[in-house]
Amino acid sequence: MNDSGIKIEVHLIQNFAPSNLNRDDTGQPKSATFGGCRRARISSQCIKRSTRQKWRENAFASVGERTQRLKYALQPKLAASGRTDEQIGKALNTFLTQFYSKMDERDGEKTAVLVFVSQDEISKAKELIDRHWDRLSEGKQLQKGDETSAKTMLDKARASADIALFGRMLAEHPDRNTDGACQVAHPISTHKVDMEMDFYTAVDDLNPKEETGAGMMGVVGFNSACYYRYALVDRDQLARNLAGKTNRNKGEWTEKLEAKDYSDADKVISAFLEAMVYAIPTGKKNSFAHQNLPSFGLFVVRKGGVPVSLANAFCKPVRAAKPDDDLIGLSVSALTSYWDTLKKVYGDQGVHTVACFQVGQENCLNSLKEHDKGSVAEAIKTIMEAAKRQ
Repeated sequence: MNDSGIKIEVHLIQNFAPSNLNRDDTGQPKSATFGGCRRARISSQCIKRSTRQKWRENAFASVGERTQRLKYALQPKLAASGRTDEQIGKALNTFLTQFYSKMDERDGEKTAVLVFVSQDEISKAKELIDRHWDRLSEGKQLQKGDETSAKTMLDKARASADIALFGRMLAEHPDRNTDGACQVAHPISTHKVDMEMDFYTAVDDLNPKEETGAGMMGVVGFNSACYYRYALVDRDQLARNLAGKTNRNKGEWTEKLEAKDYSDADKVISAFLEAMVYAIPTGKKNSFAHQNLPSFGLFVVRKGGVPVSLANAFCKPVRAAKPDDDLIGLSVSALTSYWDTLKKVYGDQGVHTVACFQVGQENCLNSLKEHDKGSVAEAIKTIMEAAKRQ
């Protein structure tokens, strides 16, 4: 079976009430300059983590572990009669250093960097340590032949959905990296923003009546913004990552993708689209309760052509000019108008299927009105059925 050439885009307009979704190193909401003015921003890493958390909570798809504490995960699995804690610790340090990362100089129980592993890879790592116990427990790394076969075994471990989608990097072992099948943009506000500060005080409930004043006080930054969010999934790359068919020879793939490989990928893509809509960053959630879902979503299946972000629809920030203007409607109108303009200038660029959903934005859809599916579920269903036909 030839590669499908399918790529799937996600475009969302999402308005948040006052919140601090994603903080910088000073604790303030992240921001960026775009189109010559300051915009609210959420990091792509924050969006990916929110997606993984949603998957973990709802069992949408398999989730790996991104951790410096891989040693802790493996330690109890290696406990056996006659094995001492010292031997287990030495075996783990030796194995992890050879195949993942050197150990942290300040805390020898952790790897120096975060490593991203699937549950199947953890099981295979345990199996390899058992197999080479005598050598590893003495602090000796595997010899060349055993090292090569061990790498092959780890590389054949079933990738979790999040690793297959977002990729991973092992700086000390670049030959074991995974190329991500998904690009996630930093969401930015469609309009200018001003950062605001909340000065808060807390009363000591047990203060005597004659004592006045706050028990504590502080300041927290926040903003309210309407965001444009964009992501892109390469269906072929995702299918290859999940199936472990990523080897090349002279630039060509060495293995063909089968129908089951695409079936597995499509399940992950469907889970990703759902999580993109429903997963919300958790920063300061108890202080702001920012549970605001997208007001508009556009899913696009492309086959050939070039993928396109619609961020430049907001290079000129939207701005309410009339009393009844609202940022959500203005943002949706700007996005759909820009979509129509791009199509006129550049043609279809491989657009195969389009599906959208909206909340109260019927009059802002322009040419996309005919593609309104009425609900998130129907929009995702339309897109996935189109992908499966390819």
